[in-house]
Amino acid sequence: MTEHSCDVVVVGAGLSGLTAARLLHEQDISVAVVEASGRVGGRALTLENAETGVASDQGASLCVPAQTTLWQLLKDVGMEVWQLAPAQSVYVTEDGVWRFTPTSLPTWNPLVRLDHYNVFSTMDKLANQIPPEEPWEASSAQEWDSSTMEDFFNRTVWFKSVRRIADAFVRVLACAEPEDVSMLWFLWLVRQTGGGRWATLVNPAAAGAGQFRVRGGMQHLCKVMAEQLGDKVTLNCPINKVESMEDGVLVTGSTDSWKAKAVVLAVPPPCYSKMSLSPPLPESVHHITMGHVYRCTLYYRNNFWGNRDESVVLHADYPGCLFVNGFDDTVPGNKYPAFTGTIAGRKVTEATQMTREQRKDAFCRCLAKAFSSEEALQPLDYVEKNWNEEEFIGGGFWAYYPPAVLTSNNILGRCRYDPAGRVFLAGTESATQGYGLLEGAVWAGKRAAQQVIEAIAQADSSHPGDTQE
Repeated sequence: MTEHSCDVVVVGAGLSGLTAARLLHEQDISVAVVEASGRVGGRALTLENAETGVASDQGASLCVPAQTTLWQLLKDVGMEVWQLAPAQSVYVTEDGVWRFTPTSLPTWNPLVRLDHYNVFSTMDKLANQIPPEEPWEASSAQEWDSSTMEDFFNRTVWFKSVRRIADAFVRVLACAEPEDVSMLWFLWLVRQTGGGRWATLVNPAAAGAGQFRVRGGMQHLCKVMAEQLGDKVTLNCPINKVESMEDGVLVTGSTDSWKAKAVVLAVPPPCYSKMSLSPPLPESVHHITMGHVYRCTLYYRNNFWGNRDESVVLHADYPGCLFVNGFDDTVPGNKYPAFTGTIAGRKVTEATQMTREQRKDAFCRCLAKAFSSEEALQPLDYVEKNWNEEEFIGGGFWAYYPPAVLTSNNILGRCRYDPAGRVFLAGTESATQGYGLLEGAVWAGKRAAQQVIEAIAQADSSHPGDTQE
Protein backbone atom coordinates (compact mmCIF):
# COMPACT_ATOMS: atom_id res chain seq x y z
CA MET A 1 0.00 0.00 0.00
CA THR A 2 1.52 3.30 -1.15
CA GLU A 3 0.75 6.24 1.14
CA HIS A 4 0.27 9.82 -0.06
CA SER A 5 -0.72 13.16 1.44
CA CYS A 6 -2.46 16.16 -0.10
CA ASP A 7 -5.01 18.81 0.81
CA VAL A 8 -8.02 17.26 -0.94
CA VAL A 9 -8.88 13.88 -2.43
CA VAL A 10 -11.51 13.84 -5.18
CA VAL A 11 -13.08 10.41 -5.64
CA GLY A 12 -14.29 10.03 -9.21
CA ALA A 13 -12.84 11.34 -12.48
CA GLY A 14 -16.09 12.19 -14.20
CA LEU A 15 -16.92 15.73 -15.27
CA SER A 16 -18.02 16.78 -11.78
CA GLY A 17 -14.94 15.46 -10.01
CA LEU A 18 -12.56 16.90 -12.61
CA THR A 19 -14.32 20.28 -12.35
CA ALA A 20 -13.84 20.31 -8.59
CA ALA A 21 -10.20 19.26 -8.91
CA ARG A 22 -9.53 21.88 -11.59
CA LEU A 23 -10.87 24.70 -9.41
CA LEU A 24 -8.98 23.50 -6.33
CA HIS A 25 -5.75 23.22 -8.33
CA GLU A 26 -6.22 26.79 -9.59
CA GLN A 27 -6.31 27.92 -5.93
CA ASP A 28 -2.95 26.20 -5.24
CA ILE A 29 -4.68 23.53 -3.14
CA SER A 30 -2.94 20.20 -3.64
CA VAL A 31 -5.39 17.65 -4.96
CA ALA A 32 -5.48 13.98 -5.90
CA VAL A 33 -8.18 12.59 -8.22
CA VAL A 34 -8.80 8.89 -7.71
CA GLU A 35 -10.83 6.93 -10.26
CA ALA A 36 -11.99 3.33 -9.78
CA SER A 37 -12.13 2.46 -13.49
CA GLY A 38 -9.47 2.59 -16.15
CA ARG A 39 -10.72 5.77 -17.85
CA VAL A 40 -11.82 9.32 -17.10
CA GLY A 41 -15.18 10.74 -18.10
CA GLY A 42 -17.69 8.81 -16.00
CA ARG A 43 -20.98 8.96 -17.87
CA ALA A 44 -19.33 10.78 -20.77
CA LEU A 45 -18.02 8.02 -23.02
CA THR A 46 -16.88 8.42 -26.64
CA LEU A 47 -16.27 5.17 -28.53
CA GLU A 48 -13.80 5.44 -31.41
CA ASN A 49 -13.17 2.99 -34.25
CA ALA A 50 -9.94 3.69 -36.10
CA GLU A 51 -10.71 1.15 -38.83
CA THR A 52 -14.01 2.72 -39.87
CA GLY A 53 -13.01 6.28 -38.98
CA VAL A 54 -16.01 6.94 -36.74
CA ALA A 55 -16.58 8.08 -33.14
CA SER A 56 -19.82 8.15 -31.17
CA ASP A 57 -20.91 9.48 -27.78
CA GLN A 58 -22.58 6.65 -25.91
CA GLY A 59 -23.30 8.80 -22.89
CA ALA A 60 -23.81 12.49 -22.21
CA SER A 61 -23.29 14.63 -25.31
CA LEU A 62 -25.52 17.72 -25.65
CA CYS A 63 -24.89 21.26 -24.44
CA VAL A 64 -26.70 24.56 -24.98
CA PRO A 65 -25.61 28.16 -24.28
CA ALA A 66 -28.36 28.45 -21.64
CA GLN A 67 -26.38 25.95 -19.55
CA THR A 68 -24.09 28.76 -18.51
CA THR A 69 -21.87 26.85 -16.06
CA LEU A 70 -21.06 24.10 -18.56
CA TRP A 71 -20.73 26.59 -21.42
CA GLN A 72 -18.18 28.65 -19.48
CA LEU A 73 -16.15 25.53 -18.66
CA LEU A 74 -16.04 24.60 -22.35
CA LYS A 75 -14.66 28.05 -23.13
CA ASP A 76 -12.15 27.95 -20.26
CA VAL A 77 -10.78 24.55 -21.29
CA GLY A 78 -10.68 25.58 -24.96
CA MET A 79 -13.16 23.10 -26.40
CA GLU A 80 -14.56 23.50 -29.91
CA VAL A 81 -18.26 22.84 -30.39
CA TRP A 82 -20.48 22.30 -33.42
CA GLN A 83 -24.17 23.02 -33.79
CA LEU A 84 -26.76 20.40 -34.63
CA ALA A 85 -29.08 21.05 -37.55
CA PRO A 86 -32.73 21.82 -36.72
CA ALA A 87 -34.63 18.58 -36.13
CA GLN A 88 -37.81 17.13 -37.51
CA SER A 89 -39.54 14.58 -35.27
CA VAL A 90 -40.73 11.19 -36.45
CA TYR A 91 -43.23 9.36 -34.23
CA VAL A 92 -43.75 5.65 -34.93
CA THR A 93 -46.78 3.87 -33.46
CA GLU A 94 -48.74 0.74 -34.32
CA ASP A 95 -51.08 3.00 -36.28
CA GLY A 96 -48.43 4.42 -38.57
CA VAL A 97 -45.62 6.94 -38.90
CA TRP A 98 -46.11 10.63 -38.15
CA ARG A 99 -43.77 13.47 -39.07
CA PHE A 100 -44.02 16.81 -37.34
CA THR A 101 -42.04 19.84 -36.17
CA PRO A 102 -41.23 21.04 -32.62
CA THR A 103 -44.30 23.28 -32.76
CA SER A 104 -46.92 20.71 -33.76
CA LEU A 105 -48.44 17.42 -32.58
CA PRO A 106 -48.95 14.25 -34.66
CA THR A 107 -52.75 14.52 -34.44
CA TRP A 108 -55.55 16.73 -35.67
CA ASN A 109 -57.95 15.71 -32.87
CA PRO A 110 -58.55 18.88 -30.79
CA LEU A 111 -59.44 16.84 -27.67
CA VAL A 112 -56.17 14.92 -27.86
CA ARG A 113 -54.30 18.19 -28.28
CA LEU A 114 -56.10 19.58 -25.24
CA ASP A 115 -55.25 16.47 -23.20
CA HIS A 116 -51.59 16.75 -24.18
CA TYR A 117 -51.47 20.43 -23.28
CA ASN A 118 -53.24 19.80 -19.97
CA VAL A 119 -50.93 17.07 -18.67
CA PHE A 120 -47.67 18.85 -19.51
CA SER A 121 -48.83 22.31 -18.48
CA THR A 122 -50.08 20.80 -15.19
CA MET A 123 -46.65 19.29 -14.62
CA ASP A 124 -45.04 22.68 -15.21
CA LYS A 125 -47.51 24.39 -12.90
CA LEU A 126 -46.88 21.94 -10.06
CA ALA A 127 -43.11 21.90 -10.65
CA ASN A 128 -42.99 25.67 -10.24
CA GLN A 129 -44.34 25.24 -6.70
CA ILE A 130 -41.23 23.28 -5.65
CA PRO A 131 -38.32 25.26 -4.12
CA PRO A 132 -35.23 24.22 -6.15
CA GLU A 133 -32.91 24.20 -3.14
CA GLU A 134 -35.35 22.55 -0.72
CA PRO A 135 -37.92 20.44 -2.59
CA TRP A 136 -39.17 18.88 0.65
CA GLU A 137 -40.45 22.32 1.67
CA ALA A 138 -43.09 22.37 -1.08
CA SER A 139 -46.56 22.68 0.44
CA SER A 140 -47.60 19.32 -1.05
CA ALA A 141 -44.21 17.61 -0.68
CA GLN A 142 -45.37 14.74 1.54
CA GLU A 143 -48.39 14.02 -0.66
CA TRP A 144 -46.41 14.12 -3.91
CA ASP A 145 -43.52 12.08 -2.50
CA SER A 146 -45.93 9.33 -1.48
CA SER A 147 -47.20 9.15 -5.08
CA THR A 148 -45.60 7.96 -8.31
CA MET A 149 -45.84 9.47 -11.77
CA GLU A 150 -48.11 6.57 -12.66
CA ASP A 151 -50.53 7.79 -9.98
CA PHE A 152 -50.35 11.31 -11.40
CA PHE A 153 -51.01 10.17 -14.97
CA ASN A 154 -53.90 7.97 -13.84
CA ARG A 155 -55.56 11.07 -12.40
CA THR A 156 -54.68 13.48 -15.18
CA VAL A 157 -54.50 11.87 -18.62
CA TRP A 158 -57.64 11.16 -20.68
CA PHE A 159 -56.48 9.53 -23.95
CA LYS A 160 -54.36 6.42 -24.41
CA SER A 161 -52.28 8.11 -27.12
CA VAL A 162 -51.37 10.94 -24.73
CA ARG A 163 -50.68 8.43 -21.96
CA ARG A 164 -48.14 6.71 -24.20
CA ILE A 165 -46.40 10.04 -24.77
CA ALA A 166 -46.45 10.86 -21.05
CA ASP A 167 -45.04 7.45 -20.09
CA ALA A 168 -42.32 7.81 -22.73
CA PHE A 169 -41.47 11.24 -21.32
CA VAL A 170 -40.67 9.65 -17.95
CA ARG A 171 -38.66 6.83 -19.54
CA VAL A 172 -36.57 9.27 -21.58
CA LEU A 173 -35.95 11.69 -18.72
CA ALA A 174 -35.58 9.23 -15.81
CA CYS A 175 -34.63 5.99 -17.62
CA ALA A 176 -37.22 4.35 -15.37
CA GLU A 177 -40.91 3.47 -15.40
CA PRO A 178 -43.60 5.92 -14.21
CA GLU A 179 -44.61 3.52 -11.41
CA ASP A 180 -41.04 3.55 -10.03
CA VAL A 181 -40.32 7.25 -9.60
CA SER A 182 -41.51 9.68 -6.96
CA MET A 183 -43.91 12.32 -8.27
CA LEU A 184 -42.18 14.96 -6.14
CA TRP A 185 -38.75 14.03 -7.42
CA PHE A 186 -39.84 13.95 -11.06
CA LEU A 187 -41.59 17.32 -10.88
CA TRP A 188 -38.48 18.74 -9.21
CA LEU A 189 -36.42 17.26 -12.06
CA VAL A 190 -38.78 18.76 -14.65
CA ARG A 191 -38.32 22.20 -13.11
CA GLN A 192 -34.54 21.93 -13.26
CA THR A 193 -34.45 20.73 -16.86
CA GLY A 194 -36.62 23.51 -18.20
CA GLY A 195 -40.21 22.33 -17.87
CA GLY A 196 -42.42 19.61 -19.26
CA ARG A 197 -42.55 21.04 -22.78
CA TRP A 198 -38.73 21.22 -22.83
CA ALA A 199 -38.36 17.48 -23.25
CA THR A 200 -41.67 16.33 -24.66
CA LEU A 201 -42.62 15.90 -28.29
CA VAL A 202 -43.76 19.51 -28.59
CA ASN A 203 -41.21 22.14 -27.68
CA PRO A 204 -41.49 25.50 -29.42
CA ALA A 205 -38.39 26.83 -27.65
CA ALA A 206 -36.22 24.03 -29.08
CA ALA A 207 -36.96 25.19 -32.61
CA GLY A 208 -34.73 28.22 -32.20
CA ALA A 209 -32.60 27.49 -29.13
CA GLY A 210 -29.92 25.43 -30.86
CA GLN A 211 -28.08 22.42 -29.48
CA PHE A 212 -24.34 21.83 -29.60
CA ARG A 213 -21.86 19.01 -29.16
CA VAL A 214 -18.16 18.97 -28.39
CA ARG A 215 -15.88 18.33 -31.33
CA GLY A 216 -14.14 15.03 -30.68
CA GLY A 217 -16.87 13.86 -28.28
CA MET A 218 -17.84 14.87 -24.77
CA GLN A 219 -15.32 12.52 -23.17
CA HIS A 220 -12.63 14.55 -24.95
CA LEU A 221 -13.43 17.42 -22.56
CA CYS A 222 -12.73 15.16 -19.58
CA LYS A 223 -9.54 13.81 -21.13
CA VAL A 224 -8.19 17.33 -21.67
CA MET A 225 -9.06 18.32 -18.09
CA ALA A 226 -7.30 15.19 -16.79
CA GLU A 227 -4.24 15.91 -18.94
CA GLN A 228 -4.06 19.40 -17.46
CA LEU A 229 -4.00 17.87 -13.97
CA GLY A 230 -1.19 15.50 -14.99
CA ASP A 231 -0.03 12.95 -12.41
CA LYS A 232 -2.65 14.13 -9.95
CA VAL A 233 -5.08 11.65 -11.55
CA THR A 234 -4.90 7.99 -10.50
CA LEU A 235 -6.87 5.34 -12.42
CA ASN A 236 -7.83 1.75 -11.56
CA CYS A 237 -7.98 2.40 -7.83
CA PRO A 238 -11.41 1.76 -6.26
CA ILE A 239 -11.83 3.50 -2.91
CA ASN A 240 -12.77 1.14 -0.10
CA LYS A 241 -12.84 3.40 2.93
CA VAL A 242 -13.18 7.08 3.83
CA GLU A 243 -12.54 7.79 7.50
CA SER A 244 -12.77 11.16 9.22
CA MET A 245 -10.09 11.66 11.83
CA GLU A 246 -9.28 14.39 14.32
CA ASP A 247 -6.73 16.02 12.04
CA GLY A 248 -8.24 15.25 8.64
CA VAL A 249 -9.49 12.35 6.59
CA LEU A 250 -7.95 9.03 5.51
CA VAL A 251 -8.95 7.75 2.07
CA THR A 252 -8.00 4.12 1.43
CA GLY A 253 -8.08 2.53 -2.00
CA SER A 254 -7.23 -0.87 -3.42
CA THR A 255 -3.56 0.02 -4.02
CA ASP A 256 -2.94 3.42 -2.41
CA SER A 257 -4.08 5.57 0.49
CA TRP A 258 -4.24 9.34 0.97
CA LYS A 259 -4.23 11.48 4.09
CA ALA A 260 -5.92 14.81 3.41
CA LYS A 261 -7.83 17.70 4.93
CA ALA A 262 -11.03 16.88 3.01
CA VAL A 263 -12.53 14.53 0.44
CA VAL A 264 -15.00 15.18 -2.38
CA LEU A 265 -17.17 12.22 -3.39
CA ALA A 266 -18.00 12.77 -7.07
CA VAL A 267 -19.63 9.42 -7.81
CA PRO A 268 -23.21 8.25 -8.47
CA PRO A 269 -25.19 7.68 -5.23
CA PRO A 270 -25.30 3.85 -5.56
CA CYS A 271 -21.48 3.87 -5.41
CA TYR A 272 -21.59 5.25 -1.86
CA SER A 273 -22.43 1.74 -0.68
CA LYS A 274 -19.19 0.43 -2.19
CA MET A 275 -17.24 2.48 0.37
CA SER A 276 -17.10 2.37 4.15
CA LEU A 277 -17.86 5.98 5.06
CA SER A 278 -17.18 7.50 8.47
CA PRO A 279 -19.33 9.29 9.38
CA PRO A 280 -21.93 7.32 7.40
CA LEU A 281 -24.50 8.92 5.16
CA PRO A 282 -28.18 8.46 6.09
CA GLU A 283 -29.70 5.09 5.18
CA SER A 284 -32.17 6.73 2.81
CA VAL A 285 -29.29 7.65 0.46
CA HIS A 286 -28.92 3.99 -0.41
CA HIS A 287 -32.47 3.84 -1.79
CA ILE A 288 -31.60 6.22 -4.61
CA THR A 289 -31.54 4.08 -7.76
CA MET A 290 -29.70 4.38 -11.07
CA GLY A 291 -31.78 4.38 -14.23
CA HIS A 292 -31.72 1.52 -16.73
CA VAL A 293 -30.44 2.34 -20.19
CA TYR A 294 -28.77 1.05 -23.35
CA ARG A 295 -27.28 3.28 -26.02
CA CYS A 296 -27.03 1.76 -29.51
CA THR A 297 -25.55 3.24 -32.70
CA LEU A 298 -25.85 2.06 -36.30
CA TYR A 299 -23.56 3.28 -39.09
CA TYR A 300 -24.62 3.36 -42.73
CA ARG A 301 -23.11 4.15 -46.11
CA ASN A 302 -25.81 6.74 -46.81
CA ASN A 303 -28.11 8.97 -44.77
CA PHE A 304 -31.55 7.64 -45.73
CA TRP A 305 -33.43 9.42 -42.92
CA GLY A 306 -32.78 13.11 -43.61
CA ASN A 307 -30.40 15.61 -45.16
CA ARG A 308 -27.57 17.92 -44.17
CA ASP A 309 -29.87 20.84 -43.46
CA GLU A 310 -32.22 18.95 -41.16
CA SER A 311 -31.64 16.23 -38.58
CA VAL A 312 -34.17 13.75 -37.24
CA VAL A 313 -35.38 12.83 -33.76
CA LEU A 314 -37.22 9.52 -33.54
CA HIS A 315 -39.90 8.56 -31.00
CA ALA A 316 -41.01 4.92 -31.13
CA ASP A 317 -43.97 3.36 -29.35
CA TYR A 318 -45.47 0.17 -30.75
CA PRO A 319 -45.68 -3.47 -29.58
CA GLY A 320 -42.35 -5.29 -29.83
CA CYS A 321 -40.23 -2.14 -30.22
CA LEU A 322 -37.32 -1.93 -27.77
CA PHE A 323 -36.38 1.67 -28.45
CA VAL A 324 -38.04 4.63 -26.81
CA ASN A 325 -36.25 7.28 -28.86
CA GLY A 326 -33.34 7.95 -31.20
CA PHE A 327 -31.61 10.70 -33.13
CA ASP A 328 -29.46 11.49 -36.14
CA ASP A 329 -25.93 10.99 -34.77
CA THR A 330 -24.01 12.01 -37.86
CA VAL A 331 -20.86 13.77 -36.66
CA PRO A 332 -18.67 16.13 -38.72
CA GLY A 333 -15.45 14.35 -39.57
CA ASN A 334 -16.91 10.87 -39.30
CA LYS A 335 -16.58 8.78 -42.44
CA TYR A 336 -20.14 7.44 -42.27
CA PRO A 337 -23.53 8.79 -41.10
CA ALA A 338 -25.00 7.28 -37.95
CA PHE A 339 -28.23 6.93 -36.02
CA THR A 340 -28.31 6.36 -32.24
CA GLY A 341 -31.17 4.89 -30.22
CA THR A 342 -32.01 4.53 -26.53
CA ILE A 343 -33.52 1.57 -24.69
CA ALA A 344 -34.76 2.67 -21.27
CA GLY A 345 -36.79 1.50 -18.29
CA ARG A 346 -38.15 -2.03 -18.14
CA LYS A 347 -37.27 -2.65 -21.80
CA VAL A 348 -33.64 -2.87 -20.71
CA THR A 349 -34.49 -6.14 -18.93
CA GLU A 350 -35.89 -7.49 -22.18
CA ALA A 351 -32.86 -6.26 -24.10
CA THR A 352 -30.36 -7.95 -21.76
CA GLN A 353 -32.02 -11.30 -22.46
CA MET A 354 -31.28 -10.88 -26.17
CA THR A 355 -28.00 -11.33 -28.00
CA ARG A 356 -26.06 -8.40 -29.38
CA GLU A 357 -27.11 -9.43 -32.89
CA GLN A 358 -30.77 -9.54 -31.88
CA ARG A 359 -30.59 -6.01 -30.41
CA LYS A 360 -28.92 -4.81 -33.59
CA ASP A 361 -31.64 -6.40 -35.76
CA ALA A 362 -34.37 -4.88 -33.56
CA PHE A 363 -32.88 -1.41 -34.06
CA CYS A 364 -32.55 -1.95 -37.82
CA ARG A 365 -36.21 -3.01 -38.07
CA CYS A 366 -37.28 0.05 -36.07
CA LEU A 367 -35.47 2.37 -38.50
CA ALA A 368 -36.81 0.44 -41.50
CA LYS A 369 -40.36 0.97 -40.22
CA ALA A 370 -39.80 4.63 -39.38
CA PHE A 371 -38.21 5.60 -42.69
CA SER A 372 -39.63 2.95 -45.06
CA SER A 373 -36.11 1.97 -46.09
CA GLU A 374 -34.62 -1.43 -46.85
CA GLU A 375 -31.21 0.15 -46.47
CA ALA A 376 -31.88 0.32 -42.72
CA LEU A 377 -31.48 -3.46 -42.62
CA GLN A 378 -27.91 -3.30 -43.98
CA PRO A 379 -25.74 -1.28 -41.56
CA LEU A 380 -21.98 -1.08 -41.93
CA ASP A 381 -21.29 -1.25 -38.21
CA TYR A 382 -23.04 -1.38 -34.85
CA VAL A 383 -21.89 -0.35 -31.37
CA GLU A 384 -23.78 -0.45 -28.08
CA LYS A 385 -23.34 0.41 -24.42
CA ASN A 386 -25.25 -1.15 -21.53
CA TRP A 387 -24.71 1.37 -18.75
CA ASN A 388 -26.02 -1.02 -16.10
CA GLU A 389 -22.94 -3.18 -16.67
CA GLU A 390 -20.65 -0.35 -15.55
CA GLU A 391 -19.42 -1.61 -12.17
CA PHE A 392 -18.55 1.82 -10.82
CA ILE A 393 -21.55 3.67 -12.25
CA GLY A 394 -24.32 1.09 -12.07
CA GLY A 395 -26.70 2.50 -14.68
CA GLY A 396 -27.67 5.69 -16.38
CA PHE A 397 -28.04 8.24 -17.33
CA TRP A 398 -28.58 9.40 -13.77
CA ALA A 399 -30.16 8.26 -10.51
CA TYR A 400 -33.85 8.56 -9.71
CA TYR A 401 -35.73 8.72 -6.42
CA PRO A 402 -38.38 6.13 -5.54
CA PRO A 403 -41.31 7.40 -3.43
CA ALA A 404 -40.69 8.51 0.17
CA VAL A 405 -36.94 9.11 -0.25
CA LEU A 406 -36.65 12.79 -1.16
CA THR A 407 -38.58 13.91 1.96
CA SER A 408 -36.73 11.47 4.21
CA ASN A 409 -34.21 13.25 6.47
CA ASN A 410 -34.23 16.28 4.15
CA ILE A 411 -31.70 14.25 2.22
CA LEU A 412 -30.36 16.99 -0.01
CA GLY A 413 -29.98 19.59 2.71
CA ARG A 414 -28.46 17.36 5.35
CA CYS A 415 -25.93 15.34 3.45
CA ARG A 416 -26.02 15.94 -0.27
CA TYR A 417 -25.97 19.70 -0.45
CA ASP A 418 -24.19 20.83 2.71
CA PRO A 419 -20.89 19.13 3.56
CA ALA A 420 -20.99 16.25 6.02
CA GLY A 421 -18.00 16.86 8.25
CA ARG A 422 -14.89 16.72 6.05
CA VAL A 423 -16.74 14.79 3.35
CA PHE A 424 -18.19 16.91 0.54
CA LEU A 425 -20.46 15.68 -2.23
CA ALA A 426 -20.36 16.44 -5.95
CA GLY A 427 -21.78 14.61 -8.95
CA THR A 428 -24.81 15.61 -10.98
CA GLU A 429 -27.20 13.95 -8.52
CA SER A 430 -26.08 16.37 -5.80
CA ALA A 431 -26.93 19.40 -7.94
CA THR A 432 -29.93 21.61 -7.31
CA GLN A 433 -29.42 23.18 -10.72
CA GLY A 434 -29.29 20.99 -13.80
CA TYR A 435 -29.80 17.69 -11.94
CA GLY A 436 -28.79 14.75 -14.10
CA LEU A 437 -27.34 16.92 -16.86
CA LEU A 438 -23.78 17.89 -17.72
CA GLU A 439 -24.69 21.33 -16.41
CA GLY A 440 -25.54 19.77 -13.04
CA ALA A 441 -22.25 17.86 -12.94
CA VAL A 442 -20.21 21.03 -13.50
CA TRP A 443 -22.40 23.07 -11.14
CA ALA A 444 -22.04 20.50 -8.34
CA GLY A 445 -18.29 20.19 -8.85
CA LYS A 446 -17.89 23.94 -8.69
CA ARG A 447 -20.04 24.17 -5.55
CA ALA A 448 -18.12 21.38 -3.80
CA ALA A 449 -14.80 23.06 -4.60
CA GLN A 450 -16.01 26.36 -3.18
CA GLN A 451 -17.19 24.65 0.01
CA VAL A 452 -13.85 22.87 0.39
CA ILE A 453 -11.91 26.09 -0.16
CA GLU A 454 -13.94 27.84 2.54
CA ALA A 455 -13.58 24.91 4.97
CA ILE A 456 -9.80 24.68 4.48
CA ALA A 457 -9.40 28.43 4.89
CA GLN A 458 -11.39 28.31 8.11
CA ALA A 459 -9.42 25.33 9.43
CA ASP A 460 -6.07 26.93 8.52
CA SER A 461 -7.03 30.17 10.28
CA SER A 462 -7.87 28.17 13.42
CA HIS A 463 -4.61 26.14 13.22
CA PRO A 464 -2.08 28.34 11.35
CA GLY A 465 0.79 25.97 12.01
CA ASP A 466 -0.81 22.86 10.53
CA THR A 467 -0.04 22.03 6.87
CA GLN A 468 0.00 18.83 4.81
CA GLU A 469 3.52 17.68 3.97
